[in-house]
Amino acid sequence: MRRYAILGLAALAAAAPARAQGTGRDSAAVAIADAGLPPETARRLTAFFNDPEVIHFTGRTRIPPDRSIGGDVAVLGGPVTVGGTIDGGLLVIDGDVKLLEGARVTGGLTVVGGVVSGLEHARVGGEVVAYSDRLAFRREGERIVYTGPTEGAGFQVGHVRQGRADFVVATGQSYNRVEGLPITFGPVIETVGANPLRLRASAIYRTEEGTALGPDRWGYDVRLEQFVGGHGAVRVGASLRRVVDPIEAWHLSKLENGLSTFFLHRDYRDHYERRGWSGYVMVAPEGSPFSATAEYRDERDRSLPSGSPWTIFKNDEAWRAQPLVGEGVLRTVAVSGAYDTRNHRGDPSTGWFVSTEVERSLGTDLRRPEADVYGPLGAPGAVLPAVDYGGFTQGTVDVRRYNRISPTSRLNLRLLAGGALDGGALPPQRQHALGGEGSLPGYTLFSLDCGARSQRYVRARDVGRGGDEPPPAFYAGYGCDRFALAQAEYRGSLRFRLHWDADDEGDVASDGAEGWHGRRRASWNADFAWVVFMDAGRGWAAAAGMDEPTAVDVGLGVVLGRLGIYGAVPLDGGGGVNVFVRLNPRF
Repeated sequence: MRRYAILGLAALAAAAPARAQGTGRDSAAVAIADAGLPPETARRLTAFFNDPEVIHFTGRTRIPPDRSIGGDVAVLGGPVTVGGTIDGGLLVIDGDVKLLEGARVTGGLTVVGGVVSGLEHARVGGEVVAYSDRLAFRREGERIVYTGPTEGAGFQVGHVRQGRADFVVATGQSYNRVEGLPITFGPVIETVGANPLRLRASAIYRTEEGTALGPDRWGYDVRLEQFVGGHGAVRVGASLRRVVDPIEAWHLSKLENGLSTFFLHRDYRDHYERRGWSGYVMVAPEGSPFSATAEYRDERDRSLPSGSPWTIFKNDEAWRAQPLVGEGVLRTVAVSGAYDTRNHRGDPSTGWFVSTEVERSLGTDLRRPEADVYGPLGAPGAVLPAVDYGGFTQGTVDVRRYNRISPTSRLNLRLLAGGALDGGALPPQRQHALGGEGSLPGYTLFSLDCGARSQRYVRARDVGRGGDEPPPAFYAGYGCDRFALAQAEYRGSLRFRLHWDADDEGDVASDGAEGWHGRRRASWNADFAWVVFMDAGRGWAAAAGMDEPTAVDVGLGVVLGRLGIYGAVPLDGGGGVNVFVRLNPRF
């Protein structure tokens, strides 16, 4: 109802003097041709379009007679043909709307920069308004930003931004077995003008050891960014940080991993400490799907042991060991780029997404330290030798294609690959591992790691956490020096419709007589999606004989909104069904 009100108020604000009421309970106001678009109405319509719960389409769109969409719909471009039911409001920007016989829109219908036809054959529950003016906006990912004139002013708002000064206290959403729940706090400042300066300075308190205040409990993340050129297309920035970062973050989102760690005692990520600074230049032309960044990084990396943060379930179990990383100074230059034409960043149905990065080391003294072998696989007194890592060049590429086969089905494809471009060995913090819900869900977590977790080790020089506790356990490394992963999924829809008669009372009947009593048709609608998917991946190591064989799994899932319940099995017959939950699309 909240979103219905936004769309309805936007229409009423400009259309009230000229509208005419329909004659039936499901009839709408007569469409207004050649109506101007006031700035306040434009801003309300922009807010409606940007609502994350609104269903988005781009370009030519057709809703066939047998199709029902539960929720508000916003379309950018057109034309739009409606033959079925939209259980909500409909907003179309820069496109015409044609209503077929039997079409039904339970909310309001608003068209900006287009016309409406076929009202005599359809039922619209709210106001119908068509504005001849076009909406002035620019795209920022899946959002649009209004760039038209302000109320009563004769100039364009354009790229003029408001200043901001605030003090922010927040949690990192990254509850993990190294930091616990990181708490960040500090000032956020943004200046006024076409070339604003942004500053965010955050102190980080790590709660893993309760209220302890030692130096290892603290970190910081300071970011300074200056816009250049007056159009928001070029930014120059720098950062100063001491943070705990995941070795790979693409498997699961930060929120998914944090909830899994806190509730299920299952951290899907491995972590290490980065301390240093960086400087970068970013080019991201407004309205363009292309963006590029060049960055210089100068940092010191360090291994971190698993801690003992509290969890809801399995709190008495030991945490999985962390990997040893290459420790020391690392200086690199990285160039990255992206091409993004997705119609919605959170859950796209059409478009391309391509991202790539190449990183070249300029100077490094990274060294995996010597350690005593720990566990039954190591003979007494066995030692893991130290390893010095030289220069390297590594890169990653992520290519995704989202295809809307029909209004009720999608075919999504992804190819992700990365690793050493020079064929050499990478330090563990640049390696890759596959397996688990974020990559190959039919296989156990990090089961394709090129032997990195075949033994456990203890760093001999480490001290324990006090008393007689032994030094913490580590794995020898993280994963493979190169990897490739292909994913495909097909989505269809599942619709549930339940209708029943219910008493309905009103103060005024449709013909104006008071005291009307009658029956109304009530309903319960639910729209689910079903998913069939397949994944195939492989890893390679620089050391001979450490390559992983190709692993393939298949699975099924049911998705309601952003919540998905899936099951996957490996095709090599080496495991059972893995049932898991995702809070975001798989990719």
